[in-house]
Amino acid sequence: MSPSEHSLAVKVRPPAQPEARPWTRHAACIGKTSLFFAAPCERPETRVVRELRASLVCASCPVAAPCRAWAREHREYGFWGGESEEMRAAAGFQARLPRVARRPRRVNPHRVA
Repeated sequence: MSPSEHSLAVKVRPPAQPEARPWTRHAACIGKTSLFFAAPCERPETRVVRELRASLVCASCPVAAPCRAWAREHREYGFWGGESEEMRAAAGFQARLPRVARRPRRVNPHRVA
């Protein structure tokens, strides 16, 4: 068989999809998720301390600006780019409703305390 008779099977990969948030590779918050997102039923005083700690991480982060822009554009929850949800809302960027809405606790009007 001559070399011209051989066909080489070459696998061609589709072009890689660009990363949605390439700046996250350089974020100072990697591995510190619990600082940036509230635990269920977090108390207000606990939230103040958690967000203060998060803001200290963001203050030294080289990608705080694109992080903040991402959160504003995508209406994220949590602490992003040095901003809390309330800070973004005050700047005109309201967070969307939670993906899982909590149902209000039912009150039994016939129950005696």
